Amino acid sequence: MGNLNYAFCRRKPVRVLLLGLDAAGKTTILYHCVLGKVVTTIPTIGFNVETCKVNDSEVTVWDVSSRGKIRPLWRHYYPNTQGIVYVVDSTDRDRMTEAKEVLHDILSEDELNGVPVAIALNKRDLKNCMTKEEMEERLDVSEIQKNRPCRVFLTTVYPTEEIQTELMNLFEWISEEPTDESQESSTKHKNDPFSSYFWTPLMKMKGMMFE
Repeated sequence: MGNLNYAFCRRKPVRVLLLGLDAAGKTTILYHCVLGKVVTTIPTIGFNVETCKVNDSEVTVWDVSSRGKIRPLWRHYYPNTQGIVYVVDSTDRDRMTEAKEVLHDILSEDELNGVPVAIALNKRDLKNCMTKEEMEERLDVSEIQKNRPCRVFLTTVYPTEEIQTELMNLFEWISEEPTDESQESSTKHKNDPFSSYFWTPLMKMKGMMFE
């Protein structure tokens, strides 16, 4: 875990955070996009980071551990983020309130003001999944769309051709959707010594400690 797949080409770099509750399918989505196949994953300790080519962009995706004790450290990954992919388990009715609260807490951070968010309603291949309309209502998507670019995508870890296209559309959209100018012009934390580059190894150690 934590390997980096370098793409040596002149492409527009885009930094994306892949977030969501544990077991939502974040890491599976990440490696399906990078490797083009489903891989067996284990709960993420610390982070995974991969770079993939999406049209004319070079997208670096940070898949950060979502365990409860780790979440306060997410903010150290926020500087210079240009897009967020938030993954929600479509079958997990019991944690929809938690998924909504975590999503809205993330989007309330000043450093993520105006950053586009793609919401992946995942595990659509399972029969007991909630409808798109129900999930949009429970996540209060309409409220998010008032303040930033936000789009919902239907995804699954075992893609049909239709769902596979939707997953590719998600990463194309998040790589092309411009970040709000107010977020781009903010330099408040660009020279912060406690940036993500400092906290990345520390985060991994803390993840191991809490394992």
